[in-house]
Amino acid sequence: MPFFISRKGARTISTINIYSEIKERLNLTDTAHYYGLKPNRSGFINCIFHNDKTPSMKLYPAHFHCYGCGEHGDIVKLTGQLFSLSPYHAAQKIAQDFNIITQGGGYKNIKPVKPRISEQMKYAQEENRAYEILNFYVCFLEKCREDFKPEHPEDEPHPLFVESLHKYDQYNYYRDIFITGTDGERREFLNDCRDVIAALEKRFAPKIINEKERTAHERTKKASGHDER
Repeated sequence: MPFFISRKGARTISTINIYSEIKERLNLTDTAHYYGLKPNRSGFINCIFHNDKTPSMKLYPAHFHCYGCGEHGDIVKLTGQLFSLSPYHAAQKIAQDFNIITQGGGYKNIKPVKPRISEQMKYAQEENRAYEILNFYVCFLEKCREDFKPEHPEDEPHPLFVESLHKYDQYNYYRDIFITGTDGERREFLNDCRDVIAALEKRFAPKIINEKERTAHERTKKASGHDER
């Protein structure tokens, strides 16, 4: 839970020093959570700097690093990207939201704004989630086709083998929309097929979570040598 700077014993901070004061007093992971980002158990989120299909940005207490695109930065840069703000205005927003005193303005006794993710960020998260679910299902069908194929022509086919035959091409096409389709095509799919994604998520949610945790564990092992970056 992010902390707020108490009025008692606080000192006035100049505009010039507010940047370093924010970095000193606030924890990036807590602040990111306050602004609506939800890291997985390993501290990864979908990168907000590129169209990330699986969580590749690691949030550390003092900085973030994306192991996909290489983007790296601090709490001010992260906030600026989230809300499309310059570094100056991002720092001012953080100061206001967390009641940090600034010179000339006195104590900003303002109730923190309600955590909010921009519509663009909300859509990007929905798009990434849809891709994750479709990709999981397509891989699941591929495995079923291989694992449950009949050994003899007279064998009764397994229901999952039959499902793979009936569904694979259709859902592989859906997945491809998120890989090679245009923004308009992806939006059209999400508008028309939210029930398709919801049904898959309801059916496979525990398995998808386990797969994401396995992937995150592998990424964490890979990132372990970079924690001091």
